[in-house]
Amino acid sequence: MAARQNRSRSSGARRNAAATSSSGRIPAFAVGLGGGLGLALALALIGLWPGPRPASEPALEPATSSVPPAGVRFEFPDMLRDARVLVPFVEEYLQPEQAIEEGVNYLLQAGAFRREEDADRRRAQILLLDLDARTLRVTREGATWHRVLVGPFPDRNRVRDAQLRLLEDDIDSIVLRSDRS
Repeated sequence: MAARQNRSRSSGARRNAAATSSSGRIPAFAVGLGGGLGLALALALIGLWPGPRPASEPALEPATSSVPPAGVRFEFPDMLRDARVLVPFVEEYLQPEQAIEEGVNYLLQAGAFRREEDADRRRAQILLLDLDARTLRVTREGATWHRVLVGPFPDRNRVRDAQLRLLEDDIDSIVLRSDRS
């Protein structure tokens, strides 16, 4: 029984000693923080810390004059001033509205793909733009192509509107003309 009391006293004494001594100790994270800051300071002082290094040469001051050095001639401003830009003449741009032709339909071809999955993906993209689209399988010179066709449209004005909607979604297209059947 005495041994039991001694054990309980000794374990209790250990608990009390641990409680009193832990309040006097420095927490482990503070030791790590202090060590890390000390190491960083030491590296900075001896010049091994990454970052801007002092320049051994004096920094060049920005030029205040816009005059080029002697013997240097810039030709680009002269080229721009004398250049002529040739813009192709497109009659459709000049005509705001075009007359409806009887017996003619227009289609837009918004791509031709070797794989049917690619054509279906483009078709779905166009359907999300609220335009009618379908795929057409064509065999030319032994190769099978899957064309994505948008339309039909009864006049060129509607074709132009649809083409603009496709361009807004980065889809190039060409206009195809067909007779109504």
